[in-house]
Amino acid sequence: MIGGASALGIGVLMALPAALPAAASAGPQVKTFRAGHALYDVGVHPRITQAQARASALAGTTVPEFTASVNVGTKTFTYRIVGKNPAIKVTNASTTVTAEIVPLIMKFSNGATWDPTKIDSCDSGASALTRTQKSPIVVAQAHTFGGTSVGTVQVTNAFQRAEFWKDARPTGINPSYGVTLAFKTLNPVTIKVPATWGPAESVATICGTPPHLGAVNINKLDPFLQSTVIPALASQGVGTTTFPIFLLHNFVEYIGTTSQCCVLGYHNTFSTGAGAQTYGLAMYDNSKAFTGSADISALSHEVGEWQNDPNTINPTPAWGHIGQVTGCQSNLEVGDPLSGTTFKDSLNGFTYHPQELAFFSWFYHQTPSLGVNGWYSDQGTFKTFAANCT
Repeated sequence: MIGGASALGIGVLMALPAALPAAASAGPQVKTFRAGHALYDVGVHPRITQAQARASALAGTTVPEFTASVNVGTKTFTYRIVGKNPAIKVTNASTTVTAEIVPLIMKFSNGATWDPTKIDSCDSGASALTRTQKSPIVVAQAHTFGGTSVGTVQVTNAFQRAEFWKDARPTGINPSYGVTLAFKTLNPVTIKVPATWGPAESVATICGTPPHLGAVNINKLDPFLQSTVIPALASQGVGTTTFPIFLLHNFVEYIGTTSQCCVLGYHNTFSTGAGAQTYGLAMYDNSKAFTGSADISALSHEVGEWQNDPNTINPTPAWGHIGQVTGCQSNLEVGDPLSGTTFKDSLNGFTYHPQELAFFSWFYHQTPSLGVNGWYSDQGTFKTFAANCT
């Protein structure tokens, strides 16, 4: 659903050496629309093929990935996951990937602005950026799932280790297995949103006024990130072997029209001359506009999915009618089956709410599960593998 044409006439203000074009349009029409359901990855399609993804992985021109296959009945599914294969013994099974937090300031010519670097009425103690920087996504801490210690690591690494616990446990063949993100925060990027991007904001009742819950069309925003923003960030180190994450605050996307709302985050990939570029986008949420969403839940959803399906094309048996999925889906998107299911994680004097994520074994019908405690998700909500979906 994302168009292939570049968005033109849009101003992006960055602390970058290259000047970017300024918008020359009137302010967008402000409309009221219902916040709707919290969705992730909806409407985003990769600009990459299986062949391109494999070639980039083999050439080392994308983030480190391994390729393997799994059999389910008579069918074979080939997939690519970030890091090293936990089922093949190596001296050091740990992988570190540079990840850049890129605060996105969304600014409209009618004066409405959403800025994750500023403290506002939603949280008088810290900005969305500061909360994220101090969160379990970035900071390592001891994690215990169901009484089993899975290591002192970032929360998404704890999930990754727990997902393949058969091999990552202390007595497994790769006890050092995991994916660590080496975070750095880049200069904020300000996007001046033109009227051609559609309605700018809702008036959802949230923590206070201002701000309102902001929104733009994902079919405008995502191509612009690919064509303009990500290339301009190259001078700050962003490239195909790193994982840039765009951070928004109480700001969502809708899919084409405001009746198709709201996307709280997504991850994607596209092919460049240098290789496959993966990236993510997530809203830090203290809007209270969505049930089952708070602070880093969207970010944990997207990072976990990027780790397991970096190119968004890993096939699985059909599953569905669960989480945010009302029909059938056939991909290794570990967050979607449990969208809205979070758990508490206290760190640095604040209680965060990462999302629970589904294990590899849930998607591929494995018995017993490779996961910690024989579970099929990191908090034990799933005790059996996915039901067939038709």
